[in-house]
Amino acid sequence: MVVALLVWIVLPMVWKRGGEADSTGERRVSSIVLVFTLPLLAIFMYTQLSNWDWNAEETQVSQAAEMEQMLSQLEARMASQPEDVEGWLMLGRSYMTLQRFDRATAAFQQAYDHSEGNNLDAVIGLGESLALSDENALAGRAGELFESALAVSPEHPKALWYGSVAALRSGKLALGRDRLKALLAQNPPEQFRAVLAQQIRELDAELGDAPAAAAAGEQTPPASSSQQRTIRVSVSIAPQLREQAGDAPLFVLARAPGGGPPVAVKRSTANQLPMTLELTEGDAMIPSHTLANFSQVQVVARISRSGAPQASSGDLYGEADYDFDKDGGVLNIIIDQLVP
Repeated sequence: MVVALLVWIVLPMVWKRGGEADSTGERRVSSIVLVFTLPLLAIFMYTQLSNWDWNAEETQVSQAAEMEQMLSQLEARMASQPEDVEGWLMLGRSYMTLQRFDRATAAFQQAYDHSEGNNLDAVIGLGESLALSDENALAGRAGELFESALAVSPEHPKALWYGSVAALRSGKLALGRDRLKALLAQNPPEQFRAVLAQQIRELDAELGDAPAAAAAGEQTPPASSSQQRTIRVSVSIAPQLREQAGDAPLFVLARAPGGGPPVAVKRSTANQLPMTLELTEGDAMIPSHTLANFSQVQVVARISRSGAPQASSGDLYGEADYDFDKDGGVLNIIIDQLVP
């Protein structure tokens, strides 16, 4: 852009209209100086004043290599000291950070076994890794682990959160709400606090405590009807990304336009693409937080290369908005973007 601008400015200075020569040559010399000086000045200013991290990629590679080296050393240590519960916990947390949930489960299981189930961190770590590997585990062993954790530590934030989700998914709305209230009382970060408060209000309304929510000036969710909301979604992948997808997990979810937890989600695999599926109110993670609560949603189709439900760098995705009042038919989504 600098060079193009210089050409536009300098040419009239070098060649006068009508081909009249510059007798002194001063204008031509100054023009040449301008041509070389301005780009160099622009480059210098850009490198000095921009906030771009020029060594970001190199730093990231170096940090990843260092993390892998430390992880290998810890793995070797645990192979020689299998009775070290704290070591297994550290290894499990490291795998969780890297979103290697299957390996985290194995590490936390070792900590659980060697502590005979009496270490609270091992119990919660094992429950969380199981839940993140498969959300349906909350209806099985993961849910049981969080229940045992709450029996020992009723105010533990992570146990309260997962315990509330497990309770709500099993239809125990009052228990799930009470656990969310206990979590809200611990003064969590503002963004999380807003989500908790909204969930509690919706549960209050569903449980018949709507007057309390109305007294607080809050809107209650719409009453359910026999005609449930459904979104029919057609998902495909851009040809240039197909080889990268392989058979990784595919999550298709709907959420509020402003973000927050999904109001509907289905899991499949990338090797089944292209495919058409339906998101319904029955696909909600929390019974009181469904498609019925929103007139507009954002639908995302994401291929998780890490295998985790949460989005992470390198995942492939596509998204589109859906308005129940205006849109109808099939919503088409093409997976053609990368999570940075």
